Amino acid sequence: MRRKKRNNQTVMYMQSGFMTFKRRVDIPMWHHDHIKKAANILREYADRIEAVTGSNSMRNADKTLYAQGLIREMNKDMGRMTPKDPRERGTELLRYTEHHGLVDERGFDELNARDDLNE
Repeated sequence: MRRKKRNNQTVMYMQSGFMTFKRRVDIPMWHHDHIKKAANILREYADRIEAVTGSNSMRNADKTLYAQGLIREMNKDMGRMTPKDPRERGTELLRYTEHHGLVDERGFDELNARDDLNE
């Protein structure tokens, strides 16, 4: 009797779209308030992810799936960080500068208008 070869659980999660090889986090860092807020969020989620590694009730594939979910949740928390990005999504204002090449200057006028960024 032939046995059908089963994929391991991690491969099954990846084939079904639950997991990917990498997760990325976009951290806004254009305002001085973002430094402390980002550090707090990173510290909180680092502790939560480390607690996943010590769990005895989950398989390794489930641990990685849960950790990726925590990273997605962290990315959402970073996106809600204030002050918000003044730029509209999907727009560009590309200008060629002699020293830096092609630069997206979208949002620079809004940042120049903020008094809390002046030192």
